Amino acid sequence: MADTPTGQVGTAIDDRFASAERFTTLRGLRAEAERQLSPSAWNYLWTGTGDERTADDNTAAFDRRQYTTPLFAGISNPDTSTSVLGYDLGFPAFTAPFGGEATFHPDGHLAVGRAAERAGIQQMVPVAASYSLEDVAAASSVASVFQLTFVGEEDHVVEMMHRAADAGYRHICVTYSPIRQWRERLLEDRFSPRTNLAESNFGQGRSDPAPLVELLEFTQPRWNWEQAKRAIARSPLPCIVKGVQSADDARASIDAGAVGLYVSNYGGRTIDRTAATIDLLPEIRAAAGPDIPIVLDSGIRRGSDIATAIALGADAVALGRLVAIGLAADGERGVLRTLELLQQEFWTTLGHLGVSSVAELSPAVFRDAR
Repeated sequence: MADTPTGQVGTAIDDRFASAERFTTLRGLRAEAERQLSPSAWNYLWTGTGDERTADDNTAAFDRRQYTTPLFAGISNPDTSTSVLGYDLGFPAFTAPFGGEATFHPDGHLAVGRAAERAGIQQMVPVAASYSLEDVAAASSVASVFQLTFVGEEDHVVEMMHRAADAGYRHICVTYSPIRQWRERLLEDRFSPRTNLAESNFGQGRSDPAPLVELLEFTQPRWNWEQAKRAIARSPLPCIVKGVQSADDARASIDAGAVGLYVSNYGGRTIDRTAATIDLLPEIRAAAGPDIPIVLDSGIRRGSDIATAIALGADAVALGRLVAIGLAADGERGVLRTLELLQQEFWTTLGHLGVSSVAELSPAVFRDAR
C-alpha cells in the first residue's frame, strides 16, 4: 500500500467527501471554476492591478527557484504537520482572508471554514466577507484569525476587534490600504461585486451586507505607525500585521506590538510593480529574527510552492486564489479537494527533497538559494 501524508488533524482523506475525487489535479479545479463563473466574475477572481506585472511576478519568482534532490536521500513518509501561532496544522497553511467570496459560491466563507476544518488547517476571515464574522465563526471551529483594515475611526476599528473576540476569534490580522485599487479588468467589465451579489441568489441570509465595495473604493485619512501601535495596544486579541514587504516594515510591525508578520503584496491586487513576496522573504526573516511567526501569500499555486516558502523563512502560507478556485468549482467540496491536493503535493515534495518534517526545510534544498 502506498504511503499517505501524516500529520493530519481530523478525518482521514479517504473518509472525506466521495465526490471530491471528481478532481484529480488543481488544473482540473481551475478549469471547472472558470466554466462555472461568468467571464466578469472570473476576472474578479484572477485579476491584478494595472498591467498585472506583480501578479505575474509573484508566480514567476517561485518558478525561478530550482530544487536539488540528493541521490538516495528520499523519505518515504514525511510529516507535513506543524504548529504556527499556537495552531496545530495538518500542513503549514491557513486559508487567506479574501473578500467578496459569495461571488464564487453562495456559501462563501462558511464553506471555506468547514473545508479548512476537515483539512486540519485554520481559517483567516476578512471584514469584507459576504457573511458576518459571527456567522463564519459559527460555521466551524477553525475561524481563528479575523482580518480588518486600519482605516477610518480608531474607536470603530477597536470595536470590531472586540466583536471578533466575543465571537471566539483568537487573533486579529491588521492591514492597511488607503485608496481604491486600479483593476482594469473590472473597469472594463464594469464589474461590482456588490451588484453581482444583488443580481444573483448568492449571499442570501447574510447578517451583514458585504462592505467590499467601500474597501475597494474608499479614500480615508492616512494612519501612521503611532496610531497603528495605539490600536494594536487596545486590541483584546494578539495582532498579526499583514502587508509586510520590507525589513523596515517587519521591524516597525514588531515595535508596534505585532506577534506575527504576514508577508503579502495582496496577490498583486492593490498596486502594480511591487516586488514578489518570495523574493522579499529572506530579508524580512533576517530582520524579524528566528522567533517571530511569518505567514506568506501571493503567488502560491502548488504544494511545491509551499515548500519553497517554508524553506526560505515562512512558518506557513495563506491560500487565497486557489481556495477561491476550489470554492467556485464545487463549493465546500472543491475547497476541500484543493487543500487535499496541495497537502499531497507538499508531502511528495518533502519526500523527494529528503526532508522528513516541515522543520527540516531550509535554503539548502535549492540549487540557487537566494
